[in-house]
Parts: sequence; C-alpha cells; structure tokens
Amino acid sequence: MIGTQTSHWSRLSERGSLLGLRIVCFCFRWFGYRLAYALLVPATLYFFLTGRVARSASQDYLRRLRPHLAEPMQAGLEGRLASFHHMLMFSRLALDRLSAWTGRLPRPVDFPDLVLLEKQLLSGRGAVLISAHLGNLDMTRALANLRGFRGVNAVVFTEHAQRYTDAMAAANPDFRLNLVAVSSMGADTAVMLKERVEQGELVVIVADRTPPAQNGRVVVAPFLGAPAQFPLGPFVLAGLMECPVYLFFCLREDQRYRIYLEPFAEQIVLKRVERQQQLEQLAVRYAQRLEYYCCKAPLQWFNFFDFWHHAGKTT
Repeated sequence: MIGTQTSHWSRLSERGSLLGLRIVCFCFRWFGYRLAYALLVPATLYFFLTGRVARSASQDYLRRLRPHLAEPMQAGLEGRLASFHHMLMFSRLALDRLSAWTGRLPRPVDFPDLVLLEKQLLSGRGAVLISAHLGNLDMTRALANLRGFRGVNAVVFTEHAQRYTDAMAAANPDFRLNLVAVSSMGADTAVMLKERVEQGELVVIVADRTPPAQNGRVVVAPFLGAPAQFPLGPFVLAGLMECPVYLFFCLREDQRYRIYLEPFAEQIVLKRVERQQQLEQLAVRYAQRLEYYCCKAPLQWFNFFDFWHHAGKTT
C-alpha cells in the first residue's frame, strides 16, 4: 500500500484501515462495482492530499517517464492532477482485483501468448514468471483460481500489506492459497518451490523492489534515465528452479486487460566465477523490459516511494 514516511519501502507504513477496506468490500458485494468505485474516489483523494511522500514519488516517476513517451502521451502526465490519476488507477485496479477474486471478472482478459504457457505446462515442467508492481498481476492469479488451476505460487512480501491481504482473504479464502512470504524464504522454501515447478506449477515473483533486509543483495541498473536499485534475489531463485523463465505482466488497456508473456531465459545457469556479472546482466535486461512496459501503461507502475534514492548504495 502507499507509504507515509521517507525510508526504504519496507519501512513505510501501510495506509488505510482494515475497516475501510472491509466497507469497500461490503459495498462491492451488496451494491456493485460502481458504488464501490464511487467510494474509492474520495478515499483516493484523501490519500493524495495527505500522502506527501507518495504524491512526491508519483510526480518524480511521471517526470522521469515523460521523455520516454510520444508527445501526445507526455501532455497528460504533467502536474499534480496526473499524480492523482496515478493513485486513482491504483485504487481502480485494486477494485478490479477484488471483483475477480469474488468470481466476477470486471472486464475481458486477452492472453495472446497463452499457447506458449500451455505448451510449457503440458511438458510436465513448470516455470518461473518474473513480474513487477505494474498493472494488475494478481488478476491473473484470480483468473487461474476461477478456472480451477491452483498451481500458481506467488512469492510476496505479505507482512507489508497485511490489512489488504486480510481484506482480500475475507472476500475469498483462496486468496492466501500458495502465497509464499519472502520473509520466511529459506532453503526449505526454495526446495518446496522447486518441487512444485517439477510438478508442473508456476512460481511468480516481482523484481522491482529491493529486499527488506539491510544486507539484501542488489544491483544498480539504468531505469528511466537514471540509476536505480534492483534485487538480485528473484534471479538467484529463478536459477535454483532450473527451469524456463518468463517475464509476465497484466496491463489494463482501455476496457480490457491484456496479459504479456515473453521468454526471458530457457534456464538461468549461474557460474561461480561469473555469477555476479551474470546477475547484473539479468537485472539490466529486466530493467530495460520494465521500462518498455511502463511506457505502454504509464499510470500502472505502483511504487509510491523514492525508487531512485538509494541508487548509489549497493551491498
């Protein structure tokens, strides 16, 4: 959720009460999408007006993004109003996610490369899907759940969005299914995930937030014209899985969602001598593709903190 103080993203407080989230869920369940969205507009305005850090981070991101866009798109991303629309998009996609988890897809979902993923799963071996806080990734997990496919294991920082997780679980207990908390990630968890991949399941992890631990491994890569920190952990985990790796994003485009899937590596094999260099190259490639997809959906990258602040510090 959106933070309230300047610090590492993991130390930013989760804004909004569980009661407020439950009220929105209640209105959605009994009165429908439109009324729930009507409630979200003033709530988002409140967070916009009172969330100085989040507002500043949004404006900084949009300022960095504008030069990478065509001129017609640049005009709509200037000033405070653009940041409000950025936060409102976050609220809108969260409501779409809630709708999907209650069994009602809010809008059609296009997945032109579904055959590629089906072919992978039919091979009997799963894959690692690397994504970001871009678009509506959990929409795809809800869609898989609706279709009866429970083999999507999401590696997440659940302790930093506990209220949201509780509210979504109240709407559908399956929301907690196969959520793997990064804070408890150890050798046993890695072995468990590898076994699931070998059984034909998917492991989904985002790679656009550095680890909460101070000693977390990071790499600096160019992103939107400036150096930024990216975590090495997702690429190390993907290497441990010994399976194909894809980039995976679900973006809202007009009145539909579109799922993008592209091969990233047939298998990540990290050599002892070249390990650091390989990981850095993977992170740079990821940052380049993330920039590309941010340009496709400028208001759908949701990291409301100073993403570039610690770029000069690596561990």
